[in-house]
Amino acid sequence: MAKSSQIMVKVCPSCDKEYKDDDKYGYCLNHEYPVRPELKNKTRDKQRVGGTFKIVGWFSSRSSAGLTIEHTDTGEQFEVYVSDLFKYLDGQELGTLTLEEVKKGKAYGWAVVGSD
Repeated sequence: MAKSSQIMVKVCPSCDKEYKDDDKYGYCLNHEYPVRPELKNKTRDKQRVGGTFKIVGWFSSRSSAGLTIEHTDTGEQFEVYVSDLFKYLDGQELGTLTLEEVKKGKAYGWAVVGSD
């Protein structure tokens, strides 16, 4: 099955502000209450951003986890899911690391404790 080149987003019909995860109430927050327009679904072409990125944070919830990365030229930040990062990292060299055996609960594993 081919990937779609389109994505559905929520948009304010009055000011065209696009909402992704910050649409808790389903209304545009650019307008004063009680005249907040209800957000509408809109299909548009997916965007692509290229360049050099650095890790600036991470996020997790009950259903997903990932890294917040920042475009080094524009400062724009993006949340990238760990599952997508694993696809990119597969086969990549991590550099020289120092690992230490750890136990978290009943599980054994390894933690990165330094790099050379």
